[in-house]
This record gives sequence, C-alpha cells and structure tokens, in this order.
Amino acid sequence: MAFVATPNGVMVKLLGVQNGIPVVNIFHLNVGTSPTPEILSDIADDVQAWASTDLMPLLHSSYTLNSIYVQDISVANGAFHENVLTTDNVGENGGSAAAANAATVVSFGTGLTGRSFRGRFYIGALPQSFLTDAQHIYSSVATDIIAAFQALINAMEAAGYVFSVLSKIANGVARAVGILTEVTTIATDTKVDSQRRRTAN
Repeated sequence: MAFVATPNGVMVKLLGVQNGIPVVNIFHLNVGTSPTPEILSDIADDVQAWASTDLMPLLHSSYTLNSIYVQDISVANGAFHENVLTTDNVGENGGSAAAANAATVVSFGTGLTGRSFRGRFYIGALPQSFLTDAQHIYSSVATDIIAAFQALINAMEAAGYVFSVLSKIANGVARAVGILTEVTTIATDTKVDSQRRRTAN
C-alpha cells in the first residue's frame, strides 16, 4: 500500500525477541503538532520508562525488549529516533514460558464504531504461571494488564500526547490522510488468544 501521511502522527514500535524470534508491537500517538526530533526522543524515553516499570513485570524472562523505535508518520520518509536498550529490558517472570503464540489481547476503544476506530495490542511472552488452564489467564493478571496500559496512556497524556487508534483505510480504500482517534477505553479478558507469527515456523 502507498504511504498515507497522518497529520501530527507518530508511530511507536517495541522491537523485542523471544528465543530469537522477533516480537513487534506498534501503537500510535497524536502529538498535536508536526513531530520534531525532540518530540520523538522524549516519547522514546517515556515509553522506555513505562516498559521497564509496567511491561517487563508482565513478561517471561525469555523476552528481551531490544529497542524502542519512534517515527514521524506525518510525512513520507519521516524522521525517527531509536532507543537501544541494555538494562531493565528483560521480562521479570521465571519458571516455564507459555507457548510463543499464546497472547492476551488489549482492546482499545474510541467511543466510535467500526474497524477504523478500534485497536488491539497483543501481549505475548507470557509466563506459564499466569495461566489457570490452557485457555485462560488469572483475572488478577488481566487487572494488572489493564493497569499497565492505563499507566502508558497516562504517561503519554502527561507529556502532552494523545494515545490513539490510527486508520489509513476505509471500506478497503486508502484514505487521503490518516486519521488518529483518541483511545477512551481499554479492555481485556481472561481468554488466551493466538498470534501465529510469533512461532518459530
């Protein structure tokens, strides 16, 4: 698909690995202005602080977050900033790991209906100790996941940025410009989902 510019838009990638298999998570922000190198750097630092404090306690020690990549998506070939991590970037749970494709899903709502206005974030690299059985996690873990993502949204808001769902396609056709819609609700459940791309096959 051809590039679709998103005014005031920034993409954040969490680039990790689990046992050598890439694990990539992406979310988007509306920074309210044309992104500058300073904004990109500040976002990377804030996300790094969040990941070390709130995300690593949710993950198994087989997971390593290698870097946080932040890119201006308001223009083609936009500037980027990358924090390469060397400390506080490994999952904190020992014991056995759940299957690599096992994940919980955080759903982002915007108060609007339709695929263009909702988003998801797959959390893999789960420790086996979080699972009550083959299909479910503990409800306390689901609560911790919601709290972690609320902390991320709060951190972005405190920095002046709006955690958003990005839409670049409507009815199968690329939009003229991307649309960022503020996330107003976050939700998850205790069901274990699957993301096949995170297996070694």
